[in-house]
Amino acid sequence: MTNPTQTNRPVVKSMKPELYVQHTFHMKKARKYTYNYSVLDDYILENWETKTEKQMASELNEYQNRVNYRIQLLKSAGLIGGKYDMERGKLMRQRKHLVTWLKELDAKIEGVA
Repeated sequence: MTNPTQTNRPVVKSMKPELYVQHTFHMKKARKYTYNYSVLDDYILENWETKTEKQMASELNEYQNRVNYRIQLLKSAGLIGGKYDMERGKLMRQRKHLVTWLKELDAKIEGVA
C-alpha cells in the first residue's frame, strides 16, 4: 500500500528534465555519466530555506563545491531563489537604524533626568 502524501522521487528531475540532458562530472578520473544529481537536487530543494550549503554538504557527505554547483544551477533554472529577499534586507537595515536611534534617545533622556 502506498502513502498518498508521499511524493514521487526524483522531484526536480520530473519538473525540469532538461537539467539532466547533459551529463557532467567533476573529478578527472571519474567516468562520464556516473554521477546522479537528482538525489542532491531533491535534497537541496527540500532543505534550501532551513540549511546552509555547508550543512547540506556535510549531511550528504558531498563536496561543498558540488553542492554549490547544483545550487547555482537550480537558481538559474528558477527552482530556488535567494535565501534572503531584498525586502527583508531593507527592513533589517531600517530596524537596526531605529534601534540605534532609540538608544540615542534613551541616553538623552538619562542626561536630562
